[in-house]
Amino acid sequence: MKHLPDFIQRLIDQFDKLPGIGPKTATRLVFDLLHRQDDVREFAEALTQAHNKIHFCPECFNLSDDGLCNICANPARDKSLVCVVAHNQDVEAIEKTGDFDGVYHLLNGLMSPLEGVTPDKLKIKELEKRLEKNVIKEIILALDQSMEGEATSIYLSKLLKNYPLTVSQLARGIPMGANIEYTDEVTLSSALKNRKQI
Repeated sequence: MKHLPDFIQRLIDQFDKLPGIGPKTATRLVFDLLHRQDDVREFAEALTQAHNKIHFCPECFNLSDDGLCNICANPARDKSLVCVVAHNQDVEAIEKTGDFDGVYHLLNGLMSPLEGVTPDKLKIKELEKRLEKNVIKEIILALDQSMEGEATSIYLSKLLKNYPLTVSQLARGIPMGANIEYTDEVTLSSALKNRKQI
C-alpha cells in the first residue's frame, strides 16, 4: 500500500543508496530536511555546484574543482614520495595526521574479481605513466587491511619491482578488515611512520 507522495519516496530511495544509510535513516533524513526549507535550498545548491564543478585531478585522481588538486599544486609537497590509496576519504584521513608531506595517487577502488573490479578498472596504468614521466623515489601502499586491499597490494608490489624505487606499506598497526578512513589519527600516524619496505 502506497502512503507517501512519489517525490518523497524518490528522495528516500536516493538517500538509501548512500553507504551506511538504511531505509529508516533515509526516511528520517528526508523528513528532517523537508521541515527545514532554507536548508533544503542550500543543500540542493551545494549538491548542484559540486556536481557541476568537481572533476578528477589529472595528476593524482583526487577530487578537485580547478585543474590540479590542492595537494598536487602545492610546491612544498615532496613529489618524489607517492602514497597510493583506494579512496578520497583515505587522503583526508592521512592528511589529518599531519605526518605526510608527499603526494597521492588514488586507485579509485580496490581489486575485487568477484565484483568484476580487475586491475584495468583501477588507475594502475595511470600510476605507471606517472612513474615513467616523474622522478619517484618511494611508493607507499596505504590500502585497506582487507582481502581486496591485500590482493591489490600484492599485485602492485609485483608490478612496481620493475621500477628503481622503494616500495613500502603501512605498518600493521591497522587491524585486518579495517578501512583507512575510519582509523584513528594516532594509529594511522604510527602506521605511516613505521611503514615497511616490501
